[in-house]
Formats: sequence, structure tokens, C-alpha cells
Amino acid sequence: MIGVLLIATGKYDVFVQPLIQSLKRHFLPGYQVKTILWTDKETQADLCLHHKHEPWPAPTLNRYKTILSQRELLEQFDYLFYMDVDMLAVDTIGDEILGDLVAVQHPGFIGKVGTPERRSRSAAYIPRREKSVYYAGGFQGGRSRRYLDMCHTLHNQIESDRQKGITAIWHDESHLNHYLHYNKPGKVLSPSYCYPESWEMPYVKRLVALDKDHAEMRCG
Repeated sequence: MIGVLLIATGKYDVFVQPLIQSLKRHFLPGYQVKTILWTDKETQADLCLHHKHEPWPAPTLNRYKTILSQRELLEQFDYLFYMDVDMLAVDTIGDEILGDLVAVQHPGFIGKVGTPERRSRSAAYIPRREKSVYYAGGFQGGRSRRYLDMCHTLHNQIESDRQKGITAIWHDESHLNHYLHYNKPGKVLSPSYCYPESWEMPYVKRLVALDKDHAEMRCG
């Protein structure tokens, strides 16, 4: 059984039903897939869990804390995949995504170092002298216990930074990149699985990151 983890509070609830419907059409056909949704609204998913809305950037910084709040439940799944709720599956996403720990190359930094955290005070720090790959935070997953172990480490790193009064440059994505730099993912997917809606790239569009006004969506 495969779990898809979604978090949608505040204005992000508008993305939930289109995403879930697209997953039913395109995400791992032939497998038993269940959507687990944390939300402050009444909406439909296989499992809805109430989650209070918080002002930005708390929703993204607390992502792993939210997931770990249901660790006992989530350990019952064979695989878990988190994806940003403002996405849409537009082509078949098959068992090529299944792996022990799965990450996606960031579409903006193919073959580039990207923008990892360079401040040594942060738990997300990667020294400039170390060559790294930059991964997107919008789609990630793997075997359930392996993925949840990663979530536990990332949550602890984020809390360590919080106690020091520092926020990593790209929030949880910076911590994800730190973790994957020192714990290489077993499967690295192309930007097909985090494809910006209005871009043109030499990859098949499979999971699209929808265009939106970030400031507008995050207010309130």
C-alpha cells in the first residue's frame, strides 16, 4: 500500500480536489494508493486529519513535524510520497518512482550546485568546497520507515535552527538538501516530477508544479 501525503491549509485548499482526481488517473496505476491530507477545511481524501493553519513560513518549516505526528499510522504503508498540494499529475507516474529513498532534481538547477545553505550556524549547512546536487522539496518519498527516519532527522535539524534563531535560506528544502548530500538517495528522478507549469524543458511533464501568486496564496 502506498500513501500520498498532502498538507493544505489556508488558501491552498483550492488545489486539493484537482490534485486528488489527477492522482486517481495517473499515479501508480495498478497499486493501492491512499491520500492522507492534513487540512483546516472540509474536503475529501482517503484520510483527512485536522491541521490548524499557521502563517508563512511555519507551514513549510513544520512539514516534517506534521508528518511525524502520524508516524505509527504511516509506518503501515509500504511506500510514502509527499508532494506539494499545488501540483497536478498530467501523465502516468509508474513504478519507476519506487525506491528506498527518492528525490527529484530541481528543475532550476540541473547540472548546477543550486542554492544550498552556506551559513555554518545552520544545521542545513553544506560547505562551498563540497560538490552537491540540488533537489526539489516538492516531491519526495521512499519506503515508509526509511522516509520517516529522514523526516525525523529533518525535523530535529529545523528545531535546532529554531532554537538558535536561524532559518535556513530555503526553509525545509535547505534541510532536505543537506540530508540528501550526506545520505544519497537511492533513486533520483528527473524534473518530470516537479515540472514548472509554464516552463519548456526537455523532459516529459508528469507531475506539474502549478503557476500561482505565492505572496497571495501565503497571506491570511
